[in-house]
Amino acid sequence: MPTTAPQPGRFPPSLLPALVCGLALALRLPGLTWGLPDPTHLFSYHPDEYHSLRGLLSLVLAGDLNPHFFNYGSLYLYLVIVAVLLLHPGAALSAWGEQILTGQAGPLLRAWTLDARLVSVLTSVLTVYAVYLLGRRLMDHGGGLSSALLLAVVPLAVLLAHYGTVEATQALFITLSLYFCVLLFDRPGGRVLVWAGACAGLAASAKYNGGLVLVAPLLAAVLAPEPEGRRRTVVGVAGRIAVVLGSAALAFALTSPYTFLAWGEAQRDLAFEIRHMRLGEGLPLVADPSGFSYHLRHLLAPGLGPALLLAMAGAGWVVYRRERRWYPLLLFAVLWLITISLAKVRYPRYELALLPPLVLLAVAPLGFLRRGRRAWGIALGICLVAALGWSVQVSRGLQGPRPQDLAREHLLRVTQPGQSVGYVNDPWFADPPVDYLNGGTVLRSLPLWRGYLRPEREAVVSGLGMPTGPAGETPKAFVTTDFAVGEGLRAGDAATVEFMSRLAAQYGPGNPEAAFGGPPLSLVPWPLGPDWRYPWPQVLIWQMRGTR
Repeated sequence: MPTTAPQPGRFPPSLLPALVCGLALALRLPGLTWGLPDPTHLFSYHPDEYHSLRGLLSLVLAGDLNPHFFNYGSLYLYLVIVAVLLLHPGAALSAWGEQILTGQAGPLLRAWTLDARLVSVLTSVLTVYAVYLLGRRLMDHGGGLSSALLLAVVPLAVLLAHYGTVEATQALFITLSLYFCVLLFDRPGGRVLVWAGACAGLAASAKYNGGLVLVAPLLAAVLAPEPEGRRRTVVGVAGRIAVVLGSAALAFALTSPYTFLAWGEAQRDLAFEIRHMRLGEGLPLVADPSGFSYHLRHLLAPGLGPALLLAMAGAGWVVYRRERRWYPLLLFAVLWLITISLAKVRYPRYELALLPPLVLLAVAPLGFLRRGRRAWGIALGICLVAALGWSVQVSRGLQGPRPQDLAREHLLRVTQPGQSVGYVNDPWFADPPVDYLNGGTVLRSLPLWRGYLRPEREAVVSGLGMPTGPAGETPKAFVTTDFAVGEGLRAGDAATVEFMSRLAAQYGPGNPEAAFGGPPLSLVPWPLGPDWRYPWPQVLIWQMRGTR
């Protein structure tokens, strides 16, 4: 059958998804080097990125693929290893190991952290394309394109693509699993079931709770029609379920093998994570007692934007119209929201896996409505503009100077060598790095990294007590950040409030002497969670009178 050649001057529709992915890439690449290790600090300004390199460090220093870190699955760690080996071909592992052991790891950690972030960028852009495929199958080309465009500009997805952490990779495999669930309604058969289960296993291998997406292929296995010529039986449905579970288990085992091969280590880390999620983090839990309120307001502004309201209405339309092909996706979204809301540990990054279902649900009524279709399209356009505005602010803000660097320069101007600087905790990601080893209490105590201690000023750690230097003197300057005292102040914690009052009295009028940071986002009416503040911590410098 002859094909119709595209008319001269008309843009080929098949290129539109590529343009949407190009837009996603254009928002995710600028600012990718924010807070990377440099001559002033050994570790990046993101507290979790070091863990993305654990598998690589094990390979370089111990010569094995056991990451010795099982708080998450191992898939993302191995993807980072692959990225490093591909982007730095010909480099000798022994040479890398020698650099680390002889105090020269800074350039390596900078390059490797950037490689880890590039993995997040790639998986984030691939998720945009996967949403296009999913939306095209659930709706049509226009529905898929609109959904992908919305995800391309969603601020939370743009922000987290700049982090070398597991969430973007997990979201990709969750989305792929949902895609194969929908495909099963059109192509019922074992191969599609295997892929749906395998992608769910890979999502769990990136981060264990990604295994929750298994509910989607399991429901699809029950709801989808039988292949042509076959009769539905209980045994047949049970076989489908077994295929999904088996392929998920196999995919997880192949990509996180040491979870089983080093079960003693894995059991320790898993027990910690379970206990952590059950008990929470103290003051942040007091400051935000409702998990549902926390996640819904972060999604509403600035995570997804007002498109969240359209997605909720879209979910109602799907249920009202009994669109069974949407049920696996909807079930996953509801269960995921419930799970992250009930957990006692709360971070906006937990919402990333919700974004693909939500953008699809926000677009869905365009395919259902007869009246009001134009009004819905206008509302969706407004949501796109709002999301793009916040994402541009994120991207531009990541290209600016870091508050920690500005605060460090200020401290070095107002203090002299030999004078001390006070901190609430060991200098870490949010603090101005007056010591090259900025890894916080844990990394600063490890023998491997202690060789990187290079203080420019003596750091005095006070906790919530009054700071006292090595000779009993008060430090000439003191640093507080929103990560050190912010949650305590929001929760009305008596110890934190008293500490800040005593600090103000001790350092006197005119303090804090300088302030840096704060997220560069407008029209966000509530305090933002940690993921939104990592690049822009609020840093206050308190200075003793008479030292200015």
